[in-house]
Amino acid sequence: MNKTIIQNKDIIINTIKILIYKEVSNLLEKLDFEDDNTFLEPLLFAYFNTKENLFSKGALNEILQGYFKIEEKIKIKYTFNKNEIAYIPKIGYFRKDEINPFDNIIILPNTNFEVITHQIINLKYIFKDFNNNVIDESKITISKMLYEDNKKSLSTALSHIKQYTNNHYSLIEKCCKKIVLFETDPKNTNSFATINAHGIAFLNIYQKEYDEVFFIDDIAHQTGHIIMTTLTFKRKDYFLIDENLNINNITNKHNEYRSFYILYHALYTYYTSTLCLDNCLSNNCFNKKQEYEAIARIGFYLLKYKYDMDNFRKVINHYKGIEKVLTEKGIAVFKKINDQFMFIRNKYYDTLKSFSYENQPYNFTYKEFIKLNPIQK
Repeated sequence: MNKTIIQNKDIIINTIKILIYKEVSNLLEKLDFEDDNTFLEPLLFAYFNTKENLFSKGALNEILQGYFKIEEKIKIKYTFNKNEIAYIPKIGYFRKDEINPFDNIIILPNTNFEVITHQIINLKYIFKDFNNNVIDESKITISKMLYEDNKKSLSTALSHIKQYTNNHYSLIEKCCKKIVLFETDPKNTNSFATINAHGIAFLNIYQKEYDEVFFIDDIAHQTGHIIMTTLTFKRKDYFLIDENLNINNITNKHNEYRSFYILYHALYTYYTSTLCLDNCLSNNCFNKKQEYEAIARIGFYLLKYKYDMDNFRKVINHYKGIEKVLTEKGIAVFKKINDQFMFIRNKYYDTLKSFSYENQPYNFTYKEFIKLNPIQK
């Protein structure tokens, strides 16, 4: 996986370079052509995927000026939000008519991950509801206070993943650059990752009781999407069938709207979340309440795992064999997913068989879980 991710990152970087050249050809002269981080800046993906809604070509210069080889006076005209705040990557946050940033970039301690702490116009069209409509900014909260309230749990979660699931953490570092902590009603949207802002994990921290158990789960989940997007950037290296096929055409399941590609993504995120949670449990990272929640979350994922393994097998059977659906690379990833499913199911079956999840919404909610499954004293 590491080799393929590195190769695909190179393809992505070269694609971004070409897009910049076509947009503003002389801009490349100001950039370090060998600095991969420049061309993996997530706001570049946001720019090229949403520019018809928002941006002029001048905004591209503003996004990249923090990466210039020779420092220039910061110029901002196009990227102020409705509160007259602009974000310049690598530099900080600016108010209108001020020459110095009022707030600096925040890199989480002992990591390479930046946390976005203010609403920025570059992400205005990234937040979409379940009907793919842009969510009004007033319904999304992104703030310094939200970061301050959660930074300890967030940092602890990343530390645990790094220490106890290090090989996977290295994949996260390769593929994810930034984290957005936001708060909104889950009826608007859930946590997510999107190729439209590739390299950012968006975490919806709408439940006040969230701690490092949630962050281990959600970081693993959302960065799992980012890893999988990078890994399968050349989709025909993984899929022999049309990956955009609506699986409902085969499964005939009520309210099933996903493509085979999204199903494959989902299965991989169950792998990443259960992997990280299980490793933390095995290394006694949690207190009693957190341990109970982590096990409950694993059970919650096993239900999703089982449901989507059934979907996957129906597609395989329809095409008369996995070798008719996935390439050797695709099969190798699925084997990793399936091995984890079997391992987790066997390890936790006796513990989980008495749990009830009947009152759970789409997102796991611990306070609902313990109503049906109180901790035994």
